[in-house]
Amino acid sequence: MTAHDTQSFFTPDEFFCKKTQVLSQTYNLAHILLNRSQSKHIFVPIRSMQYLAIVEKNTFWFVDSLAYAVRKNEGGRLIRISWHPLLKVNQREGLTQNMECRVVFYGEDMEHIQNRLNSEFYQSMLQIDQRHRSSINTNSKISILPLGLG
Repeated sequence: MTAHDTQSFFTPDEFFCKKTQVLSQTYNLAHILLNRSQSKHIFVPIRSMQYLAIVEKNTFWFVDSLAYAVRKNEGGRLIRISWHPLLKVNQREGLTQNMECRVVFYGEDMEHIQNRLNSEFYQSMLQIDQRHRSSINTNSKISILPLGLG
């Protein structure tokens, strides 16, 4: 994919929503990865589920990579679940506080997917974080030399 490609994702009608909590470690790591990015979003493949997470500052979208739709001659993948944090980052009491979140389901029988996302999403982000850290550590060499003007 080139930098000029645009991917389309569709949100079907909201089927059900509920309030829940995203674990602090999941929320924090998502924002660490997002802050490292040069984009306003990141893609996190969740291979164990054949899902793709799209992380934005205020929304986490979960796309079923096998579900495809077409609307007005434009095709795209279907978003099945989304997480919408209810607090702003600076409203949390600390980094260990879980994030209150509104979870939106875009289809029936999605509770089991939501339950799996709670752990699989975090594990997928850990893999991305580890690859990033490994590449930083192994590809960098530095030399610190005195300037010695005289």
